[in-house]
Amino acid sequence: MDDLIIASRLVHFAAAALLFGAPLFRLAIAPQQEATRPGWELAASVAALLSGLGWFAGVAATMAGSFADAVAPDILRAVAFDTRFGHLWIARLVVLIAIVAVQFASEPTRGRDVVLAILAAAFAASLVGVGHGMTGAGHGPEVAHLHMAADMVHLLCATGWIGALVCLGHLLRAVLAGRVTVDTARIALRRFSAMGYWAVALLLVTGCINALVMVPRPASLIVSDYGRALLVKLAFVALMVAMAIVNRLTLTPAIMAGAQPKGVRTLWRSVLLEQGVAVLVLAAVAWLGTIHPVP
Repeated sequence: MDDLIIASRLVHFAAAALLFGAPLFRLAIAPQQEATRPGWELAASVAALLSGLGWFAGVAATMAGSFADAVAPDILRAVAFDTRFGHLWIARLVVLIAIVAVQFASEPTRGRDVVLAILAAAFAASLVGVGHGMTGAGHGPEVAHLHMAADMVHLLCATGWIGALVCLGHLLRAVLAGRVTVDTARIALRRFSAMGYWAVALLLVTGCINALVMVPRPASLIVSDYGRALLVKLAFVALMVAMAIVNRLTLTPAIMAGAQPKGVRTLWRSVLLEQGVAVLVLAAVAWLGTIHPVP
């Protein structure tokens, strides 16, 4: 059951990242450029729906004790209408339907991307309610509110960065294919770097706040399952940040100075590797959500 929940959470987080990162990329990084291949965002919506159903099935099976009992109408009704997970699941389904409706209903415009970014931000931020984002409630209302706010910012920065990273890779590939000019890539790289600084800074600050709530004792990082899983996640995040620094300080300046197409190809490959590490980060986050936090 945990395996289904972890796999579903991983796909769900990845889909949420692309749904938020793509319109954000078009709005703030590369205006008037397609951030993904046609159909990618719709595919992400479908993936979010299917993984959401898998996540729901895993929770229902956990409550019932087996997958066979999980399909009983009373169990499904109890999960959907008598749990916080179920209430948020229904609300998130409504938001996802709205995202698909906007994707189908209008031509690509800046206004459309604004609406998609707002809906996708709400979709991503609501993940706080189905993870450990409520843990701070045991420390009083002030800590609870701070923890929830920090977790929401953490999620938005992470999904925005990872989703936009996918779009950056697509843009660099388009430059190599001759569909986009290298000057456009230079503008996008400059803006992406600026966004990346803010995203990493906010991730560090909010991550520290979350850690103080979730892991009150440093020793818990070693002696508890949650602490060890958190260390795995932090190791992947550190690797991702290190790769981003290399991309920014070593590979990007060569493109800015005119090195092409070799410089673009090298950066594109590095961005692909960074995307792979991002998947590992999301996998660690999906795993963390199934482990009871340190008391």
